[in-house]
Amino acid sequence: MVIRTHLPMTVGYFAMPVCVFLGLILGCLLTWRYYRRHERLGEATSQEILAELKTAFVPRKTVEIRTQTEYLPFLFECIIENVDSGFGAKQVKMLLERIQAHRPHDVRNAIFPIEVKGVSSDLDFQWSRDHQDRIQIFILADPKVTRALKRHSRTIPSAALGK
Repeated sequence: MVIRTHLPMTVGYFAMPVCVFLGLILGCLLTWRYYRRHERLGEATSQEILAELKTAFVPRKTVEIRTQTEYLPFLFECIIENVDSGFGAKQVKMLLERIQAHRPHDVRNAIFPIEVKGVSSDLDFQWSRDHQDRIQIFILADPKVTRALKRHSRTIPSAALGK
């Protein structure tokens, strides 16, 4: 009787490297899949991307108004009346403090996310002050808001409407 002991040993020599190689491949695939899933956690869904595009391309118009600082609260009240949400008394107070605190001929900006008729948009302010304490303010907003501001600015004493 002949016992062949070298055959199982040669299979063992090949089985161990094959198992290690398959383990490495499986480990690489699992790691790759984990990182791909982890990277997608911060990505926006298609609905979120469409909502962002919708707000990015909302029509907005600019109105320029020159007036004294004491008439600004009335101007901002007109904006509050024409905006559904996003610009209220808290924002008006903060904006008035910022406008009254800066030096002449400095240009400042403020942006507020707002909602008008269920559509999200931005309310963008840019202002500067001259030596006579007059404020030149540019307001980029929804067309409904800019039309109301143009009508309202005609009622403010010493307000000059720009472009």
